[in-house]
Amino acid sequence: MLVSRIVRVGAIVAALAVAGWLLGQTQPPSKQYVVLLKHGPKWVAGKTAAEQALGNHGRYLQEQMTKGALQLAGPFLDDSGGLILYNARDEAEVRAIAEHDPGVLAGILAVESIRPFILAFDAASGKTPFNAAK
Repeated sequence: MLVSRIVRVGAIVAALAVAGWLLGQTQPPSKQYVVLLKHGPKWVAGKTAAEQALGNHGRYLQEQMTKGALQLAGPFLDDSGGLILYNARDEAEVRAIAEHDPGVLAGILAVESIRPFILAFDAASGKTPFNAAK
C-alpha cells in the first residue's frame, strides 16, 4: 500500500513537471501585424510583380506560413506593392521577419510600413464584435 501511494505521488509529480515544462515551451500569445511592401530600388520598371525575380520571396513566405508566422499575403492588383499579415509577439519580431525577406534583401521590394492589427470581423469564421440579433 505504501509503495502504491509512492508510485501514485511520483506519477502526479511527473505529470505536473511535464505540464510545467509544456507551459514553459509555449510562446506568449501572438499579435497580428500588417506589413505593406512597395517597390524597392532594384524593381525592374515596366515589369509586373509576376515578372520580377521574386521566387525566393515566395519560398520565404511559404516558409513563414509553415512556421505559423504568416497569416495571408498577396500583391496589389495595380502592381504597386503588396500586403502581408504576420503573427508575431511584437513589432521587433515582425520587423526582423520582414527585413530578412529575400525580396527585401535583394532590393526588389522594400518595407513601406508595419502596423499592429486586430481581426474584428472574419467572414470565414463568422467572428464579429456584434451579437446576432434574435
